[in-house]
Amino acid sequence: MRLLFNLVFVIFAIFYLPYLVITRRYRYGMANRFGFLSERLRSISSGRKIIWIHAVSFGEMKAASILAPLLRRTFPQHTLLFSSVTHTGNKVARAIATAEEDVFYLPFDISFITDKVVRTIKPALFLSLEAELWPNLIDSLYRCNATIVLVNGRISNRSYRGYKKIGFIISSILSKISLILMQSEQDAARVLTLGAPKEKVFVTGNLKFDLSLTDPESKRREVRERLRIRDEEILLTAGSTNKGEEEQLIDCFSRLKKDYSGLRFLIAPRHIERTQELKQLLTRKGFKSVRFSQIDNSQLTDECVFMLDTLGDLKMIYSGSDIVFVGGSLVKKRGGQNPIEPASLSKPVIMGKFMANYQDAVMSFLENHAAIQVGNKDELYSAIKLLLDNPKERKRLGINAKDTVAKNSGSSRRTIELIRNLLK
Repeated sequence: MRLLFNLVFVIFAIFYLPYLVITRRYRYGMANRFGFLSERLRSISSGRKIIWIHAVSFGEMKAASILAPLLRRTFPQHTLLFSSVTHTGNKVARAIATAEEDVFYLPFDISFITDKVVRTIKPALFLSLEAELWPNLIDSLYRCNATIVLVNGRISNRSYRGYKKIGFIISSILSKISLILMQSEQDAARVLTLGAPKEKVFVTGNLKFDLSLTDPESKRREVRERLRIRDEEILLTAGSTNKGEEEQLIDCFSRLKKDYSGLRFLIAPRHIERTQELKQLLTRKGFKSVRFSQIDNSQLTDECVFMLDTLGDLKMIYSGSDIVFVGGSLVKKRGGQNPIEPASLSKPVIMGKFMANYQDAVMSFLENHAAIQVGNKDELYSAIKLLLDNPKERKRLGINAKDTVAKNSGSSRRTIELIRNLLK
């Protein structure tokens, strides 16, 4: 089976390599990816009990940030190590890690590489966020008697269709995991269908409902002062947008700006390396754009469109916003981005219909009249106009959104309790 896993990974890498070269996605951490760990990380691992937390990218690592302090309090004799696949995930992990902990990039899923890394780290506990099922890594951990836990697990429609085609492989991987903690009943049903042992599967909810921002009002003032937005003006923020929907958003803003002179607009692209591309699009549409990182040196006018080009600041931007559009949801291929962050700040949320990555959260928001879902650009225009014309509706949606987040919180506590019972 290991030979098969190695062969599949190599074939996948050959076909995927041109994409990685063009996008430069793997330009960081190549030594780690080939199994070469830093002297500091090897020193930390030597003689200590290790909890290894893996989260593929930015969003998953933000969820890991909720668990990290709880793990430190619950298991004070253990030291945390964090791994990610992407550079953005790595940067978030470095903000989470304490001086006694360390961060690295996940090794390539080839058995002799994963064996080497696992033998070096010797984790007592391995936590994988969401749906990171790397077969050779899990096999290496299993062979070294590490306790393996899938945390905040979810299985999208697309992943489920793919997993069913290789069910015998997935069931083999799942059999080596000690605890499988899923976000929803549907996720649990899917993982059981794929062969997970029933006694290992629990529904704990979505960790991202436990994210919070302290003192949002002071953050609101800070954001609006930096953007030089007056109290009476309305800031519309489009968060984590993708190619294919930004033009639709700009067109809506262009139409609305004619009737609402006090409307301001900020776009936060999902990948900040697309900022220059976004600037060119705005220029073609007749708008001057300003990068968030360069506002202090810019001549701002009421017609300027802001672009968020820094990592980790989107939730702060949400706190200064009046209406939020959640990106990745007007284009079918992306599956939507996180609506929970703006909702937790009592913001009225608008999203497109393509929200497969957060379908249970979206259902909860819609059932509680805590968000607006639109199907196309015209519906998006109408939804924004409705909220501009009705301040009371903006406030009602925001209150309902925060209440929905509160009702669904508690996943981190349930997760820690199950892990603690397992290790007893």
